[in-house]
Amino acid sequence: MTCSKCGKRQGVLSLLSADLGGAPYICPDCEAVKRAEVERQRVDEAKEEERIKVLARQVIITTTHSVDGYYVKRYIGLESVEYVIGTGIFSELSTGLADIFGKRSTAFEEKLQTAKKIATSTLKVRAAKQGANAVVGIDMDYAEFDGNRVALILNGTLVEIERRPARGS
Repeated sequence: MTCSKCGKRQGVLSLLSADLGGAPYICPDCEAVKRAEVERQRVDEAKEEERIKVLARQVIITTTHSVDGYYVKRYIGLESVEYVIGTGIFSELSTGLADIFGKRSTAFEEKLQTAKKIATSTLKVRAAKQGANAVVGIDMDYAEFDGNRVALILNGTLVEIERRPARGS
Protein backbone atom coordinates (compact mmCIF):
# COMPACT_ATOMS: atom_id res chain seq x y z
CA MET A 1 0.00 0.00 0.00
CA THR A 2 1.27 3.49 -0.90
CA CYS A 3 0.60 6.73 1.01
CA SER A 4 -1.44 9.15 -1.08
CA LYS A 5 0.40 12.13 0.48
CA CYS A 6 4.10 11.24 0.49
CA GLY A 7 4.19 8.19 -1.79
CA LYS A 8 5.94 5.97 0.79
CA ARG A 9 5.20 2.28 0.48
CA GLN A 10 3.81 0.71 3.62
CA GLY A 11 4.05 -2.86 4.78
CA VAL A 12 1.23 -5.37 5.16
CA LEU A 13 0.85 -4.53 8.88
CA SER A 14 -0.25 -1.01 8.01
CA LEU A 15 -3.27 -2.51 6.25
CA LEU A 16 -4.42 -3.98 9.56
CA SER A 17 -4.52 -0.57 11.24
CA ALA A 18 -5.83 1.35 8.22
CA ASP A 19 -9.51 2.30 8.30
CA LEU A 20 -9.91 3.40 4.72
CA GLY A 21 -13.68 3.61 4.40
CA GLY A 22 -13.19 4.53 0.73
CA ALA A 23 -10.68 7.32 1.47
CA PRO A 24 -7.14 7.33 0.05
CA TYR A 25 -4.57 5.71 2.35
CA ILE A 26 -2.42 8.09 4.42
CA CYS A 27 0.61 6.75 6.30
CA PRO A 28 0.97 7.30 10.07
CA ASP A 29 3.66 9.97 9.54
CA CYS A 30 1.47 12.04 7.20
CA GLU A 31 -1.53 11.47 9.45
CA ALA A 32 0.47 12.87 12.40
CA VAL A 33 1.42 15.94 10.34
CA LYS A 34 -2.24 16.40 9.36
CA ARG A 35 -3.37 16.13 13.00
CA ALA A 36 -0.71 18.64 14.07
CA GLU A 37 -1.89 21.08 11.38
CA VAL A 38 -5.51 20.73 12.50
CA GLU A 39 -4.50 21.29 16.14
CA ARG A 40 -2.35 24.30 15.21
CA GLN A 41 -5.28 25.76 13.26
CA ARG A 42 -7.60 25.18 16.24
CA VAL A 43 -5.14 26.95 18.57
CA ASP A 44 -4.76 29.85 16.10
CA GLU A 45 -8.55 30.19 15.84
CA ALA A 46 -8.88 30.18 19.64
CA LYS A 47 -6.19 32.89 19.91
CA GLU A 48 -7.94 35.00 17.26
CA GLU A 49 -11.28 34.57 19.01
CA GLU A 50 -9.73 35.72 22.30
CA ARG A 51 -8.08 38.70 20.54
CA ILE A 52 -11.45 39.70 19.06
CA LYS A 53 -13.12 39.40 22.49
CA VAL A 54 -10.53 41.75 23.99
CA LEU A 55 -11.00 44.26 21.16
CA ALA A 56 -14.80 43.95 21.37
CA ARG A 57 -14.76 44.94 25.05
CA GLN A 58 -13.05 48.19 24.02
CA VAL A 59 -15.51 49.09 21.22
CA ILE A 60 -17.41 52.29 22.00
CA ILE A 61 -21.11 52.26 21.18
CA THR A 62 -23.12 55.48 21.01
CA THR A 63 -26.42 56.74 19.67
CA THR A 64 -24.71 59.97 18.63
CA HIS A 65 -22.88 60.36 15.33
CA SER A 66 -19.57 61.24 16.97
CA VAL A 67 -17.60 60.51 20.12
CA ASP A 68 -16.42 63.50 22.15
CA GLY A 69 -12.66 63.91 21.99
CA TYR A 70 -12.31 61.67 18.91
CA TYR A 71 -12.52 62.07 15.16
CA VAL A 72 -13.59 59.46 12.63
CA LYS A 73 -10.49 58.21 10.87
CA ARG A 74 -12.32 55.70 8.67
CA TYR A 75 -15.92 54.72 7.97
CA ILE A 76 -16.18 50.96 7.63
CA GLY A 77 -19.86 50.42 6.97
CA LEU A 78 -23.30 49.74 8.32
CA GLU A 79 -23.89 46.74 10.57
CA SER A 80 -27.06 45.38 12.08
CA VAL A 81 -27.88 42.66 14.56
CA GLU A 82 -31.24 40.98 14.72
CA TYR A 83 -32.18 39.05 17.84
CA VAL A 84 -35.53 37.25 17.97
CA ILE A 85 -37.00 35.98 21.23
CA GLY A 86 -40.12 34.01 21.95
CA THR A 87 -42.24 35.51 24.67
CA GLY A 88 -42.94 32.10 26.19
CA ILE A 89 -46.08 30.96 27.96
CA PHE A 90 -44.88 32.00 31.43
CA SER A 91 -43.88 35.48 30.28
CA GLU A 92 -47.25 35.89 28.59
CA LEU A 93 -49.10 34.65 31.66
CA SER A 94 -47.21 36.98 33.99
CA THR A 95 -47.61 39.86 31.51
CA GLY A 96 -51.35 39.22 31.34
CA LEU A 97 -51.62 39.23 35.12
CA ALA A 98 -49.46 42.35 35.33
CA ASP A 99 -51.78 44.07 32.83
CA ILE A 100 -54.81 43.16 34.91
CA PHE A 101 -53.28 44.52 38.10
CA GLY A 102 -51.53 47.49 36.48
CA LYS A 103 -48.03 46.25 37.34
CA ARG A 104 -44.85 45.82 35.35
CA SER A 105 -44.07 42.52 33.66
CA THR A 106 -40.61 41.80 35.04
CA ALA A 107 -40.31 38.39 33.30
CA PHE A 108 -40.75 39.94 29.88
CA GLU A 109 -38.61 42.98 30.78
CA GLU A 110 -35.80 40.62 31.76
CA LYS A 111 -36.03 38.89 28.38
CA LEU A 112 -35.82 42.24 26.61
CA GLN A 113 -32.83 43.30 28.75
CA THR A 114 -31.08 40.01 27.96
CA ALA A 115 -31.82 40.47 24.25
CA LYS A 116 -30.37 44.00 24.37
CA LYS A 117 -27.18 42.80 26.11
CA ILE A 118 -26.69 39.95 23.64
CA ALA A 119 -27.37 42.16 20.61
CA THR A 120 -24.98 44.84 21.89
CA SER A 121 -22.27 42.27 22.58
CA THR A 122 -22.75 40.72 19.14
CA LEU A 123 -22.50 44.15 17.49
CA LYS A 124 -19.24 44.86 19.35
CA VAL A 125 -17.76 41.53 18.21
CA ARG A 126 -18.78 42.16 14.59
CA ALA A 127 -17.28 45.65 14.81
CA ALA A 128 -13.99 44.33 16.18
CA LYS A 129 -13.80 41.64 13.49
CA GLN A 130 -14.09 44.33 10.81
CA GLY A 131 -11.47 46.62 12.36
CA ALA A 132 -13.83 49.13 13.98
CA ASN A 133 -13.24 50.50 17.45
CA ALA A 134 -16.58 52.31 17.64
CA VAL A 135 -20.16 52.05 16.43
CA VAL A 136 -21.90 55.40 16.02
CA GLY A 137 -25.48 56.36 15.29
CA ILE A 138 -26.90 53.31 17.06
CA ASP A 139 -30.60 52.77 16.53
CA MET A 140 -32.52 50.11 18.44
CA ASP A 141 -35.93 48.96 17.28
CA TYR A 142 -38.37 46.28 18.36
CA ALA A 143 -40.72 44.40 16.05
CA GLU A 144 -43.49 41.98 16.97
CA PHE A 145 -44.08 38.85 14.89
CA ASP A 146 -46.81 36.23 14.81
CA GLY A 147 -46.30 33.33 17.16
CA ASN A 148 -45.51 35.51 20.17
CA ARG A 149 -42.05 36.48 18.99
CA VAL A 150 -40.34 39.82 19.39
CA ALA A 151 -37.28 40.97 17.46
CA LEU A 152 -34.73 43.46 18.65
CA ILE A 153 -32.91 45.12 15.75
CA LEU A 154 -29.74 47.07 16.47
CA ASN A 155 -28.17 49.17 13.67
CA GLY A 156 -25.11 51.37 13.60
CA THR A 157 -22.19 52.62 11.55
CA LEU A 158 -18.86 50.91 12.16
CA VAL A 159 -16.01 53.39 12.35
CA GLU A 160 -12.39 53.60 13.32
CA ILE A 161 -11.90 56.58 15.60
CA GLU A 162 -8.78 58.26 16.91
CA ARG A 163 -8.33 60.57 19.86
CA ARG A 164 -8.06 64.23 18.88
CA PRO A 165 -4.65 65.73 19.59
CA ALA A 166 -4.60 67.85 22.73
CA ARG A 167 -4.73 71.57 22.06
CA GLY A 168 -1.29 73.10 21.89
CA SER A 169 0.34 69.87 20.70
